[in-house]
Amino acid sequence: MGQGWRCCPSPFDPYHPVTTPRGLKRDATTLRALADTVDFFRTHRIPLTRTAGQAQHYGKIAVPGCTEGEGCFDRVRTGGPLRADGTYPDVNTGSSFMMAVELTPAGPRTRTILTYSLSANPSSPHFSDQTALFSRGAWVTERFTEAEIGSDPRLRVASVRG
Repeated sequence: MGQGWRCCPSPFDPYHPVTTPRGLKRDATTLRALADTVDFFRTHRIPLTRTAGQAQHYGKIAVPGCTEGEGCFDRVRTGGPLRADGTYPDVNTGSSFMMAVELTPAGPRTRTILTYSLSANPSSPHFSDQTALFSRGAWVTERFTEAEIGSDPRLRVASVRG
């Protein structure tokens, strides 16, 4: 989004990263694109309030996010443009691993998510488990300390000898 990026009357300002960029560029091309989009939505009876998470899916699971051009943390790309039924072809690529870390005096607090889950095998219980979490905005809490790791009820320890 640097110097040459001109979408809005108020371009990105590093001193106001949450509220910029903002506004609508009011040139003929932008206004025509907005009018065409509204017309498409009305013609196909798609609510103007439809969110990306309502229109995007991975299999049967709704997927939030947007393209890199729209500036999302959870980037996705669909297999084509919005269809007349208000959905996109399935999401076919995007952020596969996301991590958020908070460094605290007590140690790191970390959340992660594998947006397309762990397994490519449709019969695996891990085929879409984390995708479903991602759809709901949930995360996996990571464990760092010996006490945190030891307290996991699913912990299995195996000893391997040379």
